Amino acid sequence: MAFTTFDLQVRAWHTVRAFIVMTIVQFKFYDMKKLCPLLLIVFALCGCVGTSTKVNEKFSNVQQENFDNMLARNKDKSYRLGNKILEKEFNDSVKLAMGEYMDSVKLFVNWKAQIQNINSRETGKSIALSFELEYAPEQYRKVTFDVDYILPQDSINTDKIYQTIRSLSNYSTVYFDGFIRKKANGEAHYSSYSDDLMHSYPDFKFFVVDINTTSKGDTLSNNLQNAVDLSFQAIEPLELNFKKKISKKESSKRVEKIAPRLSEIKILLIISNKDSYVKSIKVVLPQSVNNDLYSGIARSKKCLLPCG
Repeated sequence: MAFTTFDLQVRAWHTVRAFIVMTIVQFKFYDMKKLCPLLLIVFALCGCVGTSTKVNEKFSNVQQENFDNMLARNKDKSYRLGNKILEKEFNDSVKLAMGEYMDSVKLFVNWKAQIQNINSRETGKSIALSFELEYAPEQYRKVTFDVDYILPQDSINTDKIYQTIRSLSNYSTVYFDGFIRKKANGEAHYSSYSDDLMHSYPDFKFFVVDINTTSKGDTLSNNLQNAVDLSFQAIEPLELNFKKKISKKESSKRVEKIAPRLSEIKILLIISNKDSYVKSIKVVLPQSVNNDLYSGIARSKKCLLPCG
């Protein structure tokens, strides 16, 4: 994960300030007429940087604010650990707790961020759309959601997310729905290979369900929320089967039991032009179970969730 231009500017300033202080130390202190003006300049510069670079973003979305408060608390706790053993234990506990948090909230709705590094690549008969969603709540802390959105090439003209992303410029402000990807062991999936910056600059693997250039409200309609809940219920048997906790037959039986209820709600969503939301969920939810699981079923061209 790269540092922002702002981060690099602050680091450069601290280096310059240290050099100036060292220069002062080497002055002939008996010549106070030369020393005093230099001291005034240094202190003035320190004051300017300290006040002008302070960031204190307030969230309009309560869910996003609660999530960020949790990240801030984890960062503060990480500074008070006394050795590498305690750090690893704490980091592992945070990853698992973050996975459990996603099990409880399931979906982030209408979060605000900046989009960057928009790109796409062809993978066989599919298109892999990639981008990052970032927000910086305070100085020396930034949260990144690393998105890979895979869809069939023949659906790019009708896919809402693809059409929205392709028209955006990097660093545009967006509002998005989605969820953090989990590993098979239940931990939240971080993008970085090292845990060194996981609290100050967390970078999560993320699946996006909806994205817009304007705020749409922080709650879903009853029908849409029911469809989301049923979609997550439908993926649970697939996850249990992948972990060898239930048979494939039992997994299919549980999914088929949910299918009629999901189809009923989908009809209502089609009438209200909201069915694209559920379609996006049905695209990304199977990928969230495990890449191996998704790849195997994708090759067989079977539906992971109730089709139609």
